[in-house]
Amino acid sequence: MVGKMITLQEQSFQAFFDSPHAKRLSRLVLLLVGVGYGAISIASNADYISSFESALLRNALVPLIFLLFGVLTAWLTKLGFSLLLWAGAKSIGGKGLLRQISLAVPVVLIPGLLAVPFLTGSGFGSPVYLPLLAVGLLWMYLISARVVQAVEGFTGKKAYIAASLALIFLASVYYLVVPS
Repeated sequence: MVGKMITLQEQSFQAFFDSPHAKRLSRLVLLLVGVGYGAISIASNADYISSFESALLRNALVPLIFLLFGVLTAWLTKLGFSLLLWAGAKSIGGKGLLRQISLAVPVVLIPGLLAVPFLTGSGFGSPVYLPLLAVGLLWMYLISARVVQAVEGFTGKKAYIAASLALIFLASVYYLVVPS
């Protein structure tokens, strides 16, 4: 089901919301995305991690900390992005079904894994990472619009507007928060 959602198959979104296992599946996807964030962070900071003299720190504790922070980052991103999609939908006449939007946001975060190397700083200087960032963000936008469309019952155009509002606000916050 999640595979069909990330390939933008419209009927899969409603099937996800109708599934009795949606909450469990959402949590599992969020955990896997968080582990993915952590694993990419470990790879991005391999030199730093290998600089520890203690084998316990180098091989277990520090990587575990990166994985835990990856899961925490995924959870915080889910919370923030759910609120942004909810606000975008509510601002153009949606019912404001935050709980349902929040269930599907972990699926929206999957393509965001393509942007993690860029966001960790390891993507600077490589011509590969900027296209990955663009593809990841575009893919997230398309899935977000499908989520809003399924939850709120919007037309495609209205769903894309709501998702655009959420991403514009996200970009604004990112610009203000991240140091240059």
